[in-house]
Amino acid sequence: MTTDAAFDIVRRSLANGRLPHAYLLCGEPRGAGLELARRIESLLLCDRRADAPDAAPCGACKSCLSVANGTHPDVLSVEPEKKSRIISMEAMRETFLPWASKMSYLGGWKVGAIFFADRLNESSANAILKTLEEPPPSTLFLLVTDKPEALLPTIVSRCHRLDLSTGRVPPAEPWRTRVGEILAKHTNGSMLRVMATSARLHALFEEIKGLAEEQVSERLKAQREADPNAALVDGDVEKALVSVREKELRGAVYAAIQDWYRDLLVYATLRETGAPADGPGSPEPCFPEFREAIAARAARTPSRLAQRYVEFAGKIQQQIEARFIADTIVFPHWLAWMK
Repeated sequence: MTTDAAFDIVRRSLANGRLPHAYLLCGEPRGAGLELARRIESLLLCDRRADAPDAAPCGACKSCLSVANGTHPDVLSVEPEKKSRIISMEAMRETFLPWASKMSYLGGWKVGAIFFADRLNESSANAILKTLEEPPPSTLFLLVTDKPEALLPTIVSRCHRLDLSTGRVPPAEPWRTRVGEILAKHTNGSMLRVMATSARLHALFEEIKGLAEEQVSERLKAQREADPNAALVDGDVEKALVSVREKELRGAVYAAIQDWYRDLLVYATLRETGAPADGPGSPEPCFPEFREAIAARAARTPSRLAQRYVEFAGKIQQQIEARFIADTIVFPHWLAWMK
């Protein structure tokens, strides 16, 4: 979604008294993620918010200006140390956690922002996790990263996720549309239905395998025709080339599955905050042709559950591609959990 659409979700949550204690801002920490973080900070700390909430952030008061130049006493930003490029346990223990435990300097909100949150090491991640489990009052945490998959799942599950997808390249066709058609029919209401969806996705992988073999064969044939004296590629090398190409093509399927559940997450979040799903400023869905089906499913899906589905989609790819577990095992396992 755009930064405007994401900011509108936060604004509505604040107005309705339903602001979560932590947001995971999935966007470039030097670009859209930073912009949204600063806007949220200004929204909470603007001097005009108490008297004219709709006017905040005004961008001109003392608090808004101090947020913009990084000097507001109730805002703390942490990012990786220059040499190590990690966010260390020392940074958490000596700076961030003591700050989080103190009262606001100005008597209002405090905002703690962690930029490049994927650079938290194991110790520092566990330290912030404890704070997220028992957040101090009137304190909002913002974790900004363009690599949310690198964060501990336990951290992600304790944050309200906002995906900033401006400029994102959609998965390749025809796989995007094919995945949309499969997931539009999916239900985990019975194991028979789950196995049916799994079989359709497995058939898609089989089709991709055949296409990969065809493409590699054609490429090798073209190379032989261009240079008849070139050494022949043996069978093992050709199999390896097919495997690489097959994996590349499957990537579009995984991306499409994640995009489907990201749409579900966006619609579930909009429903909970009372924001309109359509109209000016509304987020552009990844699957606009399945808008009605996804919105109907979102009407009965809590946003936190939809967020878990996005995480599960990432685990599907990890288990098949990195752990080499058969898709006929992985798909049924995760789809049994996913609506």
